[in-house]
Formats: sequence, C-alpha cells, structure tokens
Amino acid sequence: MKKMRKKYFNYIVLCIAILSISCKKGDWYDVKSNKQLSVPSTLKDMQALMDNSGTLNINTPYLKEVASDGHYLEETRASALVGGDRNAYTWTHEQRNENIVDWVVANNGCYRRVYYANIVLEGLSKIEPNGTEERGEWGNVKGQALFHRALAFYDLSQTFAAPYEATNAESKLGIPLRLESDVNIPSKRGTLKQTYDQIIKDLLTALDILPHTPLYKTRPSKTAVLALLSRVYLSMEEYNQAGIYAGLSLDGYSTLMDYRSLNSMSTTNPISVYNPEMIFYSSMTSASSNSFTNNRIDPTWYNLYADNDLRKKIFFNRNLTTGLITSKGTYCGVGFNLHFTGLATDELYLIRAECYARAGKVAEAMTDLNTLLRTRWSGAYTDITATSADDALRKVLEERKKELIMRGLRWSDLRRLNRDPRFAVTLTRIVGGKTYVLEPNSYKYTFPIPDDTMEKTNLEQNPGW
Repeated sequence: MKKMRKKYFNYIVLCIAILSISCKKGDWYDVKSNKQLSVPSTLKDMQALMDNSGTLNINTPYLKEVASDGHYLEETRASALVGGDRNAYTWTHEQRNENIVDWVVANNGCYRRVYYANIVLEGLSKIEPNGTEERGEWGNVKGQALFHRALAFYDLSQTFAAPYEATNAESKLGIPLRLESDVNIPSKRGTLKQTYDQIIKDLLTALDILPHTPLYKTRPSKTAVLALLSRVYLSMEEYNQAGIYAGLSLDGYSTLMDYRSLNSMSTTNPISVYNPEMIFYSSMTSASSNSFTNNRIDPTWYNLYADNDLRKKIFFNRNLTTGLITSKGTYCGVGFNLHFTGLATDELYLIRAECYARAGKVAEAMTDLNTLLRTRWSGAYTDITATSADDALRKVLEERKKELIMRGLRWSDLRRLNRDPRFAVTLTRIVGGKTYVLEPNSYKYTFPIPDDTMEKTNLEQNPGW
C-alpha cells in the first residue's frame, strides 16, 4: 500500500511540477493553467493528490500565532524579524508584506490547498463511478477535497477577514472564494457571510460521503468534519451549534491520552505523532520555524499551571539557571520543529464545556472539564467545581488557554473573546526600543491582504491598512 501511494504521489508531483514550469504569477497562486498539460484523471491520481501532505497538511497559517500572546521572542531575535513576520509580531504594516506563505507562495499556502481541492473536484465531475466500491471511493475523495477546501477557507478567514458578527456579516468583506481551478477568472471578495456559508456548505456535503474512520490521520473523516464544524461555529459565536457538533464528534471518537504515561522528564517532546487524541493531522507551515526558533514562553502563562499539572513539564522546558521557558511538547511528534493545528479530542471537550457553561449547564461543563484534567494530573486529582455559570465559563476558558497553547487557535479566541469586556485583553510588545500595542477589537486583528497580491488584482484591502 505504501509503495502504491508513493507511486501515484510521485506522478502527481510530476504533474504539478510541469504546471509550474515557465509560469508567471497569477493573482492568487503562482501557477498559470494550461489545458494541454497533464492533469489527474483517475481516482487513484486524485487520491494521490489529496495525500500530498506536504501541501495539504503542513501549510496552515502561522502568522496569526506569531501575533498571539503566551510567547515572545527575545530582543535580538525580535529585531531580526523581517517582512510579514516582523509585521505580524508587531501588529503593523511597517515593512513590505509579500511572499506571504499564509496566502500562497509556490507550492505552499492556503490558496494552493484550495487549488488542489478544486482540481480534484473538477476531475471527479468527469468520472461516473461504476459499482458500489468505486462509488464509495469516489465519494471519499470528493469528501476529502471539500474538507481541505473548507479548512483552507476557514484558515484564511481567521487571518485575512474580520471576526464574524451575525449582525454585520452581510456587509463586511470576506475572503476571495476560489471555486474553480482556472486562474484566469479574476478574484473578488464576497461578504463575510458568504465565506462562512461556503465553509459550512462544503463541510456538510463532505459529512455525508466521508468514512467514519480514515485510513490515515492525514485524511479527513466524518469525525474530523464534525470537529471542524464545531471549531467554525465557535469562532462565529454560535455556541449552541458549536456544542452540538463537538458532542457529535465526541460520540464518534472521544479518546484522551493519560499524560502519566508520557515521560514528563524528557527534555525533548514526549508526545508521539498521530497520538490517540488526534482526529486529523495538520501543522503550521514549516516557514513558522523562522519566527518560533527559540521562542520563549511568557512566565505568567507558565505560572498558570499547578505543580501537579503534567502539562507544565510536558509542554515546556525551564532553564533552572536563567529561568527562561521554551516550548517542547507538540502533537506533531518527536523531532519535528512544527506546531500542531489539527483536530483532537482535547479541543472538543473544551469546546463542549464552554458551550455548556454559556448555556448555564454548570454541572455538564464541569464534567467535561474534569474528564480532560484527570488525564493531565500527577497524583490524586480533586474535581474542579463552579459556583455559577460565569465561574464555570472563566474556569473553562483558562484551561483552554493552558491546553491549546501554540496550536494556532489563540488568535481566533482573542478575536471573539475581546468582544466581551470580561475577557478583553490589551497586548503589548517592545521591539527596538519601540512599544507596540494591540487594543481589543482593533482592525489589526484582521491581517492586510499581501502587497504583491494587491498590486496584481482589484481586490479591496482590509479597512485600516
């Protein structure tokens, strides 16, 4: 099976390489289409393209994590940042924004993922499956393409579109929704509502045709679709829907790791890749290592963890001489300088707990929270209790900060939680002697469309930039 996958993967890589030869930059990715060139035409070809994990699974945006709190760079490294990384870290547009991998560069970026998905969806429309087995395979590949497109659109919306508010979603700018592979079709921005409607439409269609259990965790499944729907609705502040989909996903798969089985004393990452909590694997683009090399963890965050909380030792290394704290524990596994952004059961327990708390279901919220925390504790664990729905919500959100640090989720949390005065925060950084401030609900929570894209298109720039 591995040899077969490698054979067809190499074929698809060759096709994409041919497509890239002698091409000029388009308005949303660096490939000019040519109908005479070879394109995937069989189900095996298309499955191989969906198995290109280097593009589809290791290319989620990282700049929004660079801009988030909980970690920082020491002065010399922060001052050395350039371009988009520098702008993201300081919440500015002081330097030129170009070659932004989060958008698209060569074989990387969200719109490259969209392009791959559209190639497959268009190819599938020309195939009439024959027999039950082939119809199942056809549906599986289509579901994968829809999932990857929805995830790419969602990632883009969290970076380059404003936070979702139901009251004005029809008037705010969304992202360009590329639904065809033809690069000659000009890009245009629809509304924020259209963006989220398309994401949800793709996911609900995929839900009906994907298998419950994937062959590999780099492939999506029904459980992954439900988990992603829960994440999407959470960012929309549709908490009833977010809780429902989190519960449905947990009904399909609810395993949690017992952190006591991990080597918390190891100075390297003790968590294996494709661990039992993982539903779907994805990580920030490898370009993120430029901004996260030797990043430091904010001591105030580190001190949130109790001494018996195993995450304190599994997620971080603390230098006893200097006191500096660095991250080490990631669901990407040992030996990978990557940060996990995929879907896992721990996030789902926290989403459902938050939604229970917001609905006034204090006991249910605490049950989910304690179910998670028991697996993170060394020695005897005493259940957390809450005196009110507000108290429960505060406890859940604090654990969300601690559990999901460096998972690419904090930026979305800041965007939605800043609208509530109880949880709004002001972020501050000093680089090169200059103080940079990010106020709650600032326009800077929406990144500017890259400069090189703006120069080649008629796209409207995000307000404020």
